[in-house]
Amino acid sequence: MSIKKLIPANSVARALTQVGDRWSLLILGAAFCGMRRFDEWRKGIGIASNILTNRLARLTRIGCFEKLPANEGGRQIYHLTEMGRELFPTALMFWRFDRLWSQRHPLQPNTLLHMSCGQATVPTIICRHCRSGVVARDVRYADGPGAGMERLPPPKSSRRSSITLDDGAVAPMLFGDSIDLFGDRWTQLVLASFFLGERRYKEIQARWHISTNVLADRLHLLVENGMLQRRIYQTNPERSEYVLTPKGMDVYPIILMLTKWGDHWLAPKGARPLLLTHTRCGAELDPLVVCNCCDVELDPHEINFRTKTQEALTLAL
Repeated sequence: MSIKKLIPANSVARALTQVGDRWSLLILGAAFCGMRRFDEWRKGIGIASNILTNRLARLTRIGCFEKLPANEGGRQIYHLTEMGRELFPTALMFWRFDRLWSQRHPLQPNTLLHMSCGQATVPTIICRHCRSGVVARDVRYADGPGAGMERLPPPKSSRRSSITLDDGAVAPMLFGDSIDLFGDRWTQLVLASFFLGERRYKEIQARWHISTNVLADRLHLLVENGMLQRRIYQTNPERSEYVLTPKGMDVYPIILMLTKWGDHWLAPKGARPLLLTHTRCGAELDPLVVCNCCDVELDPHEINFRTKTQEALTLAL
């Protein structure tokens, strides 16, 4: 029987428990591009019917989707709720990471058009208070009123998916190659550790209680993909630690927006586990995803996208 492990309360861990697996992320990313029906997801993202049934049921149960009455054709429609729509900034940060670092999947939008200003936009994160950009080194963490220990449900499987996006996807979606790397809760939690100050194997293992074989696998994966570097800090006996590369640092916007979503939807009211301070202005950090051209917060109804093979389409929620 799987045992829930005690870990420090953390909104990223809570968010990843709910939506952090590969298929849930792909379903949500495709929903932001207009998918609403079972067959659209099944064919569009190449997902097996039983897995799709399971993920849609769970995403509906936690509140990201609501089922609407079947239309005249008898097909069930799933509608994004406010909770689901508020994952849009996180999806944009996945898109941003792919644009900067990944080999483009041909069906991923390569241009986002912000209709408010008419410009092609690269979404960026700013501080609501001072309107300046947010990077990891300018954020300070302190225990919040919800700090403490909580039980982390184990994932159904500790193994990474061997299926890549190219194996079945045929429809446009906001996620590209990064889903094959990040569509796994343990990988994202290992990355989150570095932004919380851990660099060493034992520190990361102690925070999340990851089994040694899983942690070794994820660290190897992240080194292999250029997101971490292994560095010797002691020679006799030899000891090593891991440091983020520039590519690894660019995961921070994803982690930050997952934190905001988890704080809003998964933390008890007034009981956030961590308090974030933007050191450049000294205010409590409230990150916003904005257009890099006009500095306006991005609304999904104000975004069009283009893939390499399609004309502009509207992101419909």
